[in-house]
Formats: sequence, structure tokens, C-alpha cells
Amino acid sequence: MKNFEGRNYINGKWEVPGKLYTKINPSTGKVQGSFPLSDEASVHKAILSARHAFKKWKKVSRFVRSDYLNKVAKLIEERKEKLAKVISLETGKTYNESIAEVNEALHMAQFAFGSGRYPHGEIVASEVEDKDSYMLRKPKGVIAIVTPFNFPLAIGMFWNAAPALVEGNTIVIKPSEDAPMSTQMAVQIYVDAGIPHGVINLVHGDGSAGDFLVRGDVDHICFTGSADVGQHIRKVAAESWHKTTSCELGSKSACIVFDDVEYSLTIPATIASAFKLSGQRCVSSSRILVQRTIYDTFAHIFAEEASKLKTGNPFTSNMGTSGCPDGIVWDEITPNDDIYYGPIINQQGFDKIVLYNQMVESDPEAEVLLKPEYNIIGDNEAFYSTPMVYKSEWRKDAPYLREEVFGPHVAIVPFDTLEEAIDIYNDTDYGLAVGVLTNDFRKARILRDECDAGMIYWNGGSIAAESHLAFGGVKKSGNGFPSAARTFRAVTHEISWTVNHADKLTFPQGMK
Repeated sequence: MKNFEGRNYINGKWEVPGKLYTKINPSTGKVQGSFPLSDEASVHKAILSARHAFKKWKKVSRFVRSDYLNKVAKLIEERKEKLAKVISLETGKTYNESIAEVNEALHMAQFAFGSGRYPHGEIVASEVEDKDSYMLRKPKGVIAIVTPFNFPLAIGMFWNAAPALVEGNTIVIKPSEDAPMSTQMAVQIYVDAGIPHGVINLVHGDGSAGDFLVRGDVDHICFTGSADVGQHIRKVAAESWHKTTSCELGSKSACIVFDDVEYSLTIPATIASAFKLSGQRCVSSSRILVQRTIYDTFAHIFAEEASKLKTGNPFTSNMGTSGCPDGIVWDEITPNDDIYYGPIINQQGFDKIVLYNQMVESDPEAEVLLKPEYNIIGDNEAFYSTPMVYKSEWRKDAPYLREEVFGPHVAIVPFDTLEEAIDIYNDTDYGLAVGVLTNDFRKARILRDECDAGMIYWNGGSIAAESHLAFGGVKKSGNGFPSAARTFRAVTHEISWTVNHADKLTFPQGMK
């Protein structure tokens, strides 16, 4: 079996410019492949390719542009198993979660295709007799997409790219250096669907390549990642008069559990919210707020269930150094169904988790219910952590209660009243997702209105993204331009168009 050969895709050509970096399998610590470390010249070349292609692509019928997404959707269906296995190989995600991500990409491709048949714009009543008013959307131009490792297929190439393409934009995408394989396979799908040269461009690389991209001559930036990087990108964009941004950033999401709940629903919902993908989802609940009347009982049951979760390689077979779709015997890769979550993506992420865990362990006011165990495999390249679960009163001076950990790390925090639950949830710099677990409609409605969150899930935990809904947050979790279905608006300019049908000029507001 051979390793994955990473290539840039610029103006219809696959190429390897200059230096390469090595991609590590997070489950084994072994080499999966090599990918270009794109320099400024390579990124600039990709942007120029997209700029040139935009002149023709924006004039293509919206119906025709959306038809490409129909072809893409059919190819995703055909390659679903391979795509899912590659996602698991490069991220450590369980096969079940990877299949779900492929379905998420498929649904967005289908949604984007359908949008091409949907009315485009609005008819607006005019203040003036014999005058028609309209709102139209026009493509912004070249869209830069910088993607995260945790959803390498769904977010960049479909939540962001699919709507951008249907609306007449061209794109340059820079995948996470920790998960570049599935993005490259997605680009190949678009190529196989017949997308014209230059409409999609792919540049691999580290943070430097991403910085070259967002500083380049692009019109809009779609970014999913940390709040610090998102703030940097927004500052860069502010230096140009024409650049806009869509930033879906970090979180300190939570589930809020009231004493009228059924444990048969609440425990699975909170476990999934906390530990799916090793807690490395932006919406992962690292806080579980529990009404004090059931606090001790809930904490005991939750910790007991968390102790049963198994972490490890998402496949039963040791894939060694293999990561190349052309080199893998796919039938020999067997998902490990006993594993609930896989490894931490890299050493940087692992070290951060350990740091926050140590803060908790050294704090006498925190009661550790489940102490994590760490398993480092290979030459400090593969990292696993069992769950950290602890009880703590809410405290403003505890960084592990207020800051994003991005790992299997959960605080169980008591509250007494509805108002206190709201205050605790809002007492962070983030506002992405909240899971509300109660049978009381009144409480759920108040929480919906009062919690600083972009996504609120009633009786379903904090993880439940759907392509036809907006996905994004408030405060440090986003800048008000969410992804998924709302990408269509983010990558277009709204323009007003008025038509005067009279033989005289009449101004609105009575002006003469």
C-alpha cells in the first residue's frame, strides 16, 4: 500500500509546487502522505485562476451551475464508503460519524442543486405608483475558504463551496493541514462532474498558506476555526474596502438539564454532546448545567456512563502507513464498532487538553468524578485521552469553566433557578450552541430567547446540524454570517432594482 500523494489543483491542473509536509495518521502516529507547503506564489496563482474564471462562470445560467451539484451528489453516493473511510483515516473519527459527515455533504450538494430551481431574489412593493421594486443577489467574486480538520469534507467543499458555486462565485480552498485528503478527494469529485477549469482551485499548506490566501485579492472569506484566528482574518479583511467574511468560530457550548427530564433521553444526549469526535466539535458541550435537585444523581449516572466509553483506533485493522485511496484495499478496512471516539488530532490539541485537566485536578474546589488516562502511541505522534468529568460550582475565576478546551473534558455545574441557568450559560465570551433538556415548554421558550446562542436544541443535546438551517453563533463564536444554508446570502451582494413604468418622474417620500 502506498501513501497519499497530495497535490494542488490550479486552473484545471494537478501540481506539486516546491516543498512538502508530512501528514500523520492521528490513530497510529504513522505517515499517511505528503502534501504541498504552498508558498505565496502558488496561492497567488490560484487566486488569479479563480479571478479569470469568474468572468465566464458568473454569466453561466444559475440552472446550469446548479446542475453540476446534481452530478456531484450522484458521485458522492457512489463513493460514500471510500469518502467515509478516508475521513476516519485522516481525522480519527469513528466510521459512523464519518458516514454521517458524508451524508451531510450529500445533503448540502442536493440542497444547493435544488436552490438553483428556487426563486432568486424578492419582489418588493414600491412607495411610488407605476413603479416596481426588486431585490436581487449578485455573486461577490472569488471566495477564499479555509477549513477545519474536524469536518474536512462537509464544511469547506459543501457548506461553503456548493452555495458559492451555485451563486456564480469561483473558489480557492485551503484545507486544514491535519485533514487534507478528503478535501482533495472532494475536489476530484467536482472535476469528474465537469466543473470548468479555474472555477475550483485547491492549495494545500499550513497557516502561512492560509494567511497568503486571506491577504490575497479575494472578495469574501469563509473561515471555520478558532476565535483567535477568526479575529485575525477579520482584521485582515478590514484593511481592504471590498473584503467580507463569514467566521464560524469556537465555543463553550452547554447542555442545560432541568429536574423534569427523563434520564433515558438526557444521558445519551449529554454524552453525545460532550464526547462525539473526542469533544473536538465546535458545538461540543464541555459544560453540563444541572438543576440542583437532581445534581448529584445526574452527575453519578453521567460519570458512570462516561467511564464505559472506549477510545482507540476507529478501524480494527492496523493500516500502517497507508492513506492513499488508490493504494488501499477497501474491503480490508473494518470499522471498530466498540470505539465511541478516536484520538486527539495532534500534539498541540492534546497538550491543551492535558493542561486544562491538570488545572481541574489541582483545584480543591473541583471534585473529579472521572480522572482521565492518557495513551501516547508511537513517537509522540498519536494521542488518546479517556474522559475527564468533574463537579464544580460556577466560578468566574476558573479558566476551565469559561474557555474552550476542545477535548473530552466536561464540567457538571449546578443551578437552582431558570434565571441562574441563563446567567451561567451566558457568562462566557462564546455563544454557539445550547441543548435544553426539559419537558416544560415555557422554560424552553425563555431559554431560546435569553441564551446567547446561534443554535438552540430542545431535548436533543447540542449537536444536530442540518444543511437547510443556519450554522453559526454570536459573540466570539461568529460574526453574524453563518454557514450551511445561509452561505447563499454570505457570498452574494444584495442589490435593489427599481423600474419606472410612468412617463413622468416621481420621487419617493414626496420629494420634488
